[in-house]
This record gives sequence, structure tokens and C-alpha cells, in this order.
Amino acid sequence: MIKKTILTIEDSNALSFLMSTVLKKDFAVTSVKSCSDALYHLQDDLNKDLIILDIPDADSDNFELLEHISTSAVFSNIRTVVISNSDDETLKSKTVELGASLFLTKPFDPVFLSDKVRSLIYLDGKEGIRKRRTSFNLNIF
Repeated sequence: MIKKTILTIEDSNALSFLMSTVLKKDFAVTSVKSCSDALYHLQDDLNKDLIILDIPDADSDNFELLEHISTSAVFSNIRTVVISNSDDETLKSKTVELGASLFLTKPFDPVFLSDKVRSLIYLDGKEGIRKRRTSFNLNIF
């Protein structure tokens, strides 16, 4: 069976390693450090099932990538999970408006992330229609 694919965009080596370690048991994971690297990677490989994107604050340029994914005819079917250091309500609202399926505030439980990713990829996909903005987590710690 071919593994579903995930792209993580995280500038912290430690967090990137943690996410990859937890997710690689069930998924093929590719990690990049910046949105420009992510765009380059997506142009080479359009077959991603989910993207995990770090958005550090409400003024981040990373919103451009999230918006591009949600409005692009090519990428709009890719689920997005946003992780952030900030629990600012403006940030959360903006990510939901731009189509993020899940918002997690750092620190988060990696097992919870894995479970939610599995649910977003497999359970929602069985319904035949990919739902947007079905899950919104404020903080799990």
C-alpha cells in the first residue's frame, strides 16, 4: 500500500524532527524550513495529502502560502494544519477563513497531532467530500 504524503513547513529543527518521527510510521513525510522551499517542493510533487504549516504570528508572510493553497485549483484539495506559538484570536480566525482544517497552539501533543492527521486524511476522505474547517483546537495543554 502506498503511504499518504505529508509536507511539513517548520523552521525549528527539533519540532520538525519530532513531527517527522511521529508521523513517518503511517505517512511519507517531507520536511522543509520555509514557505519558499515548500512552493518549490510542491511544484515538483503535486501529490500531497496534507500540509502542516507553522505560522508564527498574525503578521506572518506564511499566510500567503495558506491562501495560495486554499484558492489554487491545483492545491485546494490538500488539507492544511496550522501550528503556531501564538494563541491570538485574530490569527486563529484568519487561518480558519483561509481554509485550515486544524489549528494547534505550541506546545502540542504529538500523538494528538498524529491522530488528527490520520482522521483528516482517512476518515474525512471516505465521505467523498473533503470538508474544510471541520476542526479547531485552541490548545491542548
